[in-house]
Amino acid sequence: MMYERLALMKELLSDKGSIWVHCSEGVVAHLRLLLADVFGEPLFQNIVSWRRTYAGKTIGRKIPANVDYIIWYARTPNFQYHPIRKPFTQEDIEQFTKDDGDGRGPYSTVAMQKVSGPTPGTAYDYTDKKGRIWKCPTKGWRVVVEKMRDLENDNRLYFGGATIREKYYLAERMEIGKQVDNFWGDIGNINRNKSEDVGYATQKPEALIERIVTACSSEGDLVADFFCGSGTTGAVAERLGLRWIMADLGRFAIHTSRKRLIELQRTLHAEGKPYRAFDVYNLGRYERQWWQRDRLKGADEEHRRVVLEFFKAEVLENTPSPLIHGRKSGAYCHVDGIDSIFSRGEAKAVAEAVRQAGGKQCYCLAWEFEMDLRLTTAALEKELRVKLMLIQIPREIMEKNRKNPPPFLEMAVLEAEPVYQRKGKETNVDIKITKFVPSLAEVPSKELEALKERAIKSGVDFIDFWAVDFEWEPGKPFNHHWQDYRTRKERSLKTVSDAGYVYEKKGKHTACVKVIDTFGCDTSITVEVEL
Repeated sequence: MMYERLALMKELLSDKGSIWVHCSEGVVAHLRLLLADVFGEPLFQNIVSWRRTYAGKTIGRKIPANVDYIIWYARTPNFQYHPIRKPFTQEDIEQFTKDDGDGRGPYSTVAMQKVSGPTPGTAYDYTDKKGRIWKCPTKGWRVVVEKMRDLENDNRLYFGGATIREKYYLAERMEIGKQVDNFWGDIGNINRNKSEDVGYATQKPEALIERIVTACSSEGDLVADFFCGSGTTGAVAERLGLRWIMADLGRFAIHTSRKRLIELQRTLHAEGKPYRAFDVYNLGRYERQWWQRDRLKGADEEHRRVVLEFFKAEVLENTPSPLIHGRKSGAYCHVDGIDSIFSRGEAKAVAEAVRQAGGKQCYCLAWEFEMDLRLTTAALEKELRVKLMLIQIPREIMEKNRKNPPPFLEMAVLEAEPVYQRKGKETNVDIKITKFVPSLAEVPSKELEALKERAIKSGVDFIDFWAVDFEWEPGKPFNHHWQDYRTRKERSLKTVSDAGYVYEKKGKHTACVKVIDTFGCDTSITVEVEL
């Protein structure tokens, strides 16, 4: 799974870019080899050991695993890097014990010999001003002879031991801070900073991501996180003035990230700082496409057969219409295409096909449904006397070796209406949610029965976020003119917007209401506004 993604990430990186891959001890060796294969071993930079937690009080039979790992590779040798530094501690300051009395203050020393092998110009015997000869270390000196002489002339060399050492003055080092090595024990997990906690299991602390991002990017650069989880990378990048792209396969991850970025916008606005808009895109149905190609051998007819079998419906071989695929409990069944969104036009065509076949009801099973579809089906029921039941196909049917059918549930119900308030010559418009019933399609089967009754009686309790675009137009991005959402600290939620929106022109307008429930599923409807 990781190899093809790492290969793609390499192609997306700029020539000055870096990749940092976080993992636990269980896979660090495997990922290290994968990255070496994709990026090339010469571009390996380091492995950071991040102490995310501390050993508990209980003494067990194993050494506590308190460290995760972050593997760092560069795209090219010309990668961008800014040394990571942190303020000196009192313990660090106490290491500066020597003083020449020349006004530069206390200093400490570090050996001048190289740790790695010699490079051109660094393998030489050095003769100091007093004529003493200092033999070349096995791996050479850290600087060429001219630089060594400059350091001695500036009284920055210490000759009081077996080898030459360089002086590091506390006053100078305090200004730039102490360089951080590859053991990061000063940034714990999210439990060390509860104010950041958004309730996401794998959430990283912002200090960790900020250290990485600032080390390898500059203001205006573009940062990408393709396993964004709770959205920490985007929040940090936005705060630092960086551009960002985040991606995740999980609905809950995207929803959590969206709320987090909106909260950051509000914070920046309250502080009088600039903030930017962002877009959320659904760029594919990869899971279904893979399932179709790998398990169904690409055939849509096979897809319909599998769906009907899990739905416990009869598969019709000789159907009265190409739009009718099965029958269950006296009702016909229509299964939408695996890569389709069940639309208003399809709903009308199915209803007419069912009526011509002498039917009165039809289960319409689909992966996704067009906005406002319930309004269409209600109108079709009045017009054609055919009831269409909109059933979401559960993703569990794609599970390998799945035999027991998962629950098939109707799509969510969302109803809203405009609220008008006259103020002088202007009319302010808001939107009121009048009804919401979540689909529960993403709820685990064992929890379903306990939630069904509550979802019907108190469906609004399941709304986690909702927003209004007062100037919605088909085909254009949804604009959040107003939004409200629950947080871990504030669980209340408005059911009537308080935007007081004023339209520039009289006449008919279309507002769009988007609701995201506590399971990360979104439902949208349009509301007609007439002034």
